[in-house]
Order: sequence, then C-alpha cells, then structure tokens
Amino acid sequence: MNHPLNCDLFCHVVDNFGDIGVAWRLARQLAHEHGCVVRLFVDDLNTFAAICPQIQPRMGQQTIDSVSILPWSRQQQLDPADVVVELFGCHLLPGFVERIQRLGSRRVRWVNLEHLSAEAWVEGAHLRPSPQPGGIDKLFFFPGFGAGTGGLLRERDLLARRASWERLPSARRIALRSLGLPPPPEHALTVLLFSYARAGVAGWLQAMASASRPTTLWICPGPMRAEVDAWLHMQLGTGQSTVRGSLTLCALPFVAQERFDELLWSADVCIVRGEDSFVRAQWAARPMVWHAYPQQDQAHLEKIDAFLRRYLRDADPRVRDAVTAMSEAWNDGGELVPSWQAFCAALPDIRAHARSWCEGLAAQPDLARQLLQALGVAVAQDAPAGSDPRAQPV
Repeated sequence: MNHPLNCDLFCHVVDNFGDIGVAWRLARQLAHEHGCVVRLFVDDLNTFAAICPQIQPRMGQQTIDSVSILPWSRQQQLDPADVVVELFGCHLLPGFVERIQRLGSRRVRWVNLEHLSAEAWVEGAHLRPSPQPGGIDKLFFFPGFGAGTGGLLRERDLLARRASWERLPSARRIALRSLGLPPPPEHALTVLLFSYARAGVAGWLQAMASASRPTTLWICPGPMRAEVDAWLHMQLGTGQSTVRGSLTLCALPFVAQERFDELLWSADVCIVRGEDSFVRAQWAARPMVWHAYPQQDQAHLEKIDAFLRRYLRDADPRVRDAVTAMSEAWNDGGELVPSWQAFCAALPDIRAHARSWCEGLAAQPDLARQLLQALGVAVAQDAPAGSDPRAQPV
C-alpha cells in the first residue's frame, strides 16, 4: 500500500472503562507502531476523559496522541476509511453502513472485534466472515490466549518498559508519590482493588484489619467505594487515606491509562475487572483475581472457568487450588476470608506462576499485528517480546 492505512474504530462506552480502554489502546498502537491514520468514534467522551484527561468532551473533533477522536454522530458526515473496526458488536449508524456497502469489500475491510474469552469455541469463530447486505463481508476477530485466536493487546516495548521500571529502586516510590499515595508500611502487602460491585466484603476487610501483616488497599474509583465506605462508616474521599488496625485504605483518583500499568506493577495483588485491566494485570505478571462482568444467566462464571483452566493448566496444585478458590469466591459472591488467607499463603508460588504465564503469552504475536495481518496488510518484523526494540536492527 503506497499510502498510510486509514482506520476507523468505533466504541460504545457500555461497561464503564473496559471497552473504551481497549479501543484507546488499540487506536494508539495502530498509529504509533504501524503508521496508521486512525479515527476513533466514541459515544461517551465524558467517560473517556476519565482515563484520558486531555479529552475535551464538547469538541467536535480533536487529535490526541496521533489519534483523531470524534463524537459518535460525526460518522453521518464522513466516508469510511480503508479499515472499519466495530468494537464489541457496537452498531454503526445506518448512513455509515450504507456507505460501506456502496464502496464494497474491495475498498473497505469491515471487522467486528469481539470480547476476549478463553472459551474453546472462540478458535472456531475467529476470522469467520459474516456476509452482510450489499455483498460485503464483516470479519469476526476474536482476541484470545491460544494460537487459533487474535492474541492480546501488547505494545511492542511493554515488557521491556516493565523490566526497566522493576530494576529502578525508586520507580515504585515515585509512581505512588505522583498519585498522592503514602508509602506502604514496611513489609506491607499492597492490593489494588478495581472491581465491579460485590456485596459481602466486610468480612474480608475486617480480616485484613486483624491480620498480623499490614496490608495497604488501593481502591480505584467505582462501585466498590460504596461497599468500603459502608464498612468504614464514613465516606472516604478521593485522595484520602485511613487506617483500621493493620489495614490502610487509600481512595485513588482516576488514573490516565498509561499510568495504570505503574499501579499494577506496584501492587502485590491485583483485583481487576472487565477486559482491559484484566489483560494488563497479566502483562504486569502479578498475582491477580479477575472479576468478570456479571451476567444474569451466569455466563460470566463459564468465562471464569474457561480462563482458569487455561491459566492454571501447568500450575502446581497449591497454586491451582488457591487461585481457583479465590476467583470463584470473588465472582460467585461466596465467603472470601478462607480463600483469601489461602491465596496470601501461596503468594510466592502464585507470583512465580504469574511471571511464567506472562512469558508464555509473550510468545504469541500481539493483537494489533494479527489484526493487520488478517486484513492482508504487510507488517514489519517485530522485535522479540520483552526486548528493547531500539536495540534491534532495522
């Protein structure tokens, strides 16, 4: 292709930050690493601004970090790019779809990028074309953990950046100070809490407050704040900290997406939700508990089971039992204290497993690269995962 590839990404902000987090991360990677000209259409710029503070929600168009960001309605006035990517089955406006159909598949490549899942059926659905009215196909692209999927989002230098950060003794202290967080007590267990609403956490909080080892809980903005406030019998304002026994609780502000990785790297345990933070916790190589988006038909429990089977396939029994019990308790509303205590007791082994899992994932090509290759776009040879690309021959 003689000109830069033009890409349109579309995102409905349905699930707070997971969907826009994926969209924003993919948009920037396509622009920065692959030289694409990217437009990102979003239906909720106010929510987007929480993870990208430069956003001006009332602007009709703005360019941030080499990506053009437009409100959802602007697609009515614009022609499709070379590549159109719907994230998570969002529905484009009829006029825009008609223009895609009029231009046809020789001019526009249309993709539906689906939610991440470890379920076995994903590999059979990945890269399946779906015929659309007007004679154009929509390609279904599934992220995943196996060779028959589209992989996971991972910037070219992510693991090298994490390794450099971990080698710098002051990096954690600087990161926490920049967020207004006090340094944790010596030998404290640090826990990042970014979860959907979950009742029944009072016993878990009390167990940490009563434990012999100090714990620092970093609470991200979101519905879990209300559960913590109820246990505290006070409202913990953003930026505030309070202590109950051995437990220090800190209410975090919203964090720009590029800073969220540093929080994950700083924590001993990451309790994460949705999709974007779930993937980033795995690249952080930290012990984690994934809170899947709760669904009325309990389908999220099947997603948890599918992931745990894959994640723990090569783990030793102690790790497998501790991670499974804690993940199931957090997701099905069960009693947390026994599973939490077993999880903490196994942390050294869980930490080693998390790093081994991360290294295994890094052998798979990243999602942005696989997406472009699936569309027939020539992609430059990448540096080995985890290395510094600046040290590689061009």
